[in-house]
Amino acid sequence: MAKSLFLYGGMVCDGSGAEPRPAEVLIENGRIAEVAGPGTCRVENADKVDCSGKVIAPGFIDAHSHGDTRKLQWSDNRTKLLQGVTTEVDGNCGFSPSCLPGEVGGRRWHDLNGYFASLRKDPVSTNTVVLCGHNSLRRAVMGTRDDRPSADELAAMRHLLEDALSAGAAGWSSGLTYFPGKFADTAELAALAETTKGSKKIYATHLRSEGDRLLEAVDEAVAIARAGSGRLQLSHLKTIFPQNFHKLDSLLEKVEKLRSEGFFVFADRYPYIYSSTRIGQTLPPPYSFDAGIAAKLRASAAFQQEITEALKRSPRDLPTTIIPRLGRDIAELASAEGTTVEVVCMRLLMEDPETVAAYRCMSEENMLRILDEPWVCAGSDGISMQLDDPGDIGHPRSSGSFPRFFRIVSARRGIGEAVRKMTSLPAEIFRIPERGLVRRGYYADLVVFDPAVLDSRADFRGCNAAPDGIDRVLVAGETAWCAAAPEKIGRFGRPIPID
Repeated sequence: MAKSLFLYGGMVCDGSGAEPRPAEVLIENGRIAEVAGPGTCRVENADKVDCSGKVIAPGFIDAHSHGDTRKLQWSDNRTKLLQGVTTEVDGNCGFSPSCLPGEVGGRRWHDLNGYFASLRKDPVSTNTVVLCGHNSLRRAVMGTRDDRPSADELAAMRHLLEDALSAGAAGWSSGLTYFPGKFADTAELAALAETTKGSKKIYATHLRSEGDRLLEAVDEAVAIARAGSGRLQLSHLKTIFPQNFHKLDSLLEKVEKLRSEGFFVFADRYPYIYSSTRIGQTLPPPYSFDAGIAAKLRASAAFQQEITEALKRSPRDLPTTIIPRLGRDIAELASAEGTTVEVVCMRLLMEDPETVAAYRCMSEENMLRILDEPWVCAGSDGISMQLDDPGDIGHPRSSGSFPRFFRIVSARRGIGEAVRKMTSLPAEIFRIPERGLVRRGYYADLVVFDPAVLDSRADFRGCNAAPDGIDRVLVAGETAWCAAAPEKIGRFGRPIPID
């Protein structure tokens, strides 16, 4: 049972959108027992925590996480916890290993019930909400085939999805630029969406296009959601490539019209203009649809030359593409090797098409406009990593999204709005019960931070250091991390099934 804690001397930013106000918080049995003005709480036998100069807020909720299996390897999940994140929504972009048989670090499960049972038996530091991914379902039933499912195969996917939803998945997700989801047509996705009809289970999607066919992709997502629950989450909302930056006006108008008509649509966004995904995304069509590209490259020098030429038509800007594990961009690698950016990229594809790359493909102005929207919440799109480990490097969004999101949004819209977008808004979207607000009776998932200091120190070139400004993180009333004892991590997170 969690100890009683008394947080005093600070400012409470309750997650509703209101600005911070002087208040104190009493925690009993893992929940918030009282929130009151300074000097008014009746405190007996509680550990007291002086929060002078700090803000007490709900624990941050990562609306778009990819922590599914890596946090099972590193249960401390310091990448997220030390940002102030207390709850993650996993299973995004169509990938959800938790909903199918799996094994990581000695943990085994056969379905989502088993995955949740594993997290209860051997907790990690953060709470877990799960979406069921279409890519994972399709791969389990059809492998990586580029064709339509048979009636039996579609029924098998529907059955797996229904099982996951019944077990507590908050909804389902798609990633329509990845294998094998990119082979699915709208009819297949709409048929799967029908399993959510009459429920409040959400459809979250990495759109089929975030660039040249962005608006058409949004229309497809709306149609799929309408075939089911009518609830839609647009994942990491963006406009990629300069020729598409102007489409943001039409995109925002489309979303606002849908919302004015009562359609349930929200979005998440990370606060960077570099995206991050596999190096395979550099390939132009038709090579981008070839799941066996690496093996073919290793087997044929002629095919290596063919791909090197094809990369001259890459949809990505190869010279500025950063390979985080190497700490350099492709132009720098090419210069050091005395070759071309296409040759370097081909070699990386041949070695491992899953190599993580960061692409400069977005507009700073558009990012700020998206972050301003009241229906856009914070999501890192990040994996769990080992902080300060030079061998475990990726996009800085994994360890820096929430401090950076706070810095940008609070400067433009105030502290209250920045905190709302990181707490009660994602809790509303994914229907996470009794979290996201500093409110009596709610779970005491809280973060104490210095708003003047909170910021990220992570970068694209090998630094994934912890952020500055976080003083304490509580999960269910227990101190999971404290700046005064930074090496001590409490694993108090639990799975949160959504009915």
